[in-house]
Amino acid sequence: MPRRRLGWQVYATLLTLFVIVGELRGLASHGAPTAVTLADWVLTAALLTATWCYALQKPVGSASFWRTAFWIVLVATAVMLVPVALSGLLAIAYTAALLALVVPAYIAAFLYAYRSPQLWHEVSRHGASP
Repeated sequence: MPRRRLGWQVYATLLTLFVIVGELRGLASHGAPTAVTLADWVLTAALLTATWCYALQKPVGSASFWRTAFWIVLVATAVMLVPVALSGLLAIAYTAALLALVVPAYIAAFLYAYRSPQLWHEVSRHGASP
């Protein structure tokens, strides 16, 4: 296995663990999830799935789906950052530190959707993956 792929797999594993622990802590301290929390979970699941699929070089669905999903996740993230930007310097600094950890996932999602023709070529030749 190429080092680069192994690096992405290690990153995907650590990010997944970080997200699960963070969400469990959030549930423990805030109780039942809100509509915003549920929407965040859907977006996070899409981002993690794209990251894992890129790391494992596995096609799931179609390139057009992942291209659309990438932009939805990116725009939704930007929209969710507006209240943070209005919350003050400490909130901005904390969020910037967290975003620095997540930026590679956005890169992986972009590379998966736009720069992995070998994956989508396989799907088109052999039919959609399950």
